[in-house]
Amino acid sequence: MAVVTLGGLTGGGGRLLGPNIAGRLGADYVDRLILADAARRIGATVEALHQREERPFSRGERFMGLLQRILERSAVAGVGTDPYFGAGGLSVLTREFEEIPLGPITRGHELEDEQYIQAMRDVISQLAVQDNVVIVGRGGSIILRDHPNVLRVGTVARFEDRISRIMERDRSGREQAEKTLLDRDQARADYYLRYFGLDNPDDPELYHLVINTSDLSMDYACDLVVETYKALEDGRLPR
Repeated sequence: MAVVTLGGLTGGGGRLLGPNIAGRLGADYVDRLILADAARRIGATVEALHQREERPFSRGERFMGLLQRILERSAVAGVGTDPYFGAGGLSVLTREFEEIPLGPITRGHELEDEQYIQAMRDVISQLAVQDNVVIVGRGGSIILRDHPNVLRVGTVARFEDRISRIMERDRSGREQAEKTLLDRDQARADYYLRYFGLDNPDDPELYHLVINTSDLSMDYACDLVVETYKALEDGRLPR
């Protein structure tokens, strides 16, 4: 079973590497958008039942069905009308770091924080034991750090390269891209401190391997991840 987590700086290259690594390992690729898609699929329709009767599911459809069932069982499933999560409780799992409320901690908010992080742990942990997956972000490397079959990879890049990637991805100017980058880095730091008690989410000790995507091509970086995963799988790396 192939399980790889990709973490690291905003614009560090994790979301560029993820799909390619997943393809090489025959794994599913999971990021925020996949969770959003699954959340929208909660609740069966007549059409869904008809499709199931008429034809077998593809691998992608089977994976989405698995993710949907995990989301339905998760701790967040029962908080649909909670004022912290809002009317669409599952949508909290799909937010960017800066969209997650991080206001003053009170007793009530501590309970809601527990609901949120338990839901995230449920989804990521169950994916790691039920399917071949490459998981990008969301604290996956922290949540799965004690799983012996999980390769944890960090990604970094020079500031200018990170800016360029955001400009290309968002089709924005430099000023807006730089603001996005700095805001997201701060929000990400706040997220890891609040939910995991980490003041340095890019500490290399959290990962088996840290890749500088400014100095390595994406193809070679993918080669390194795949070969390192094979070493972990074969017992050539400590678990």
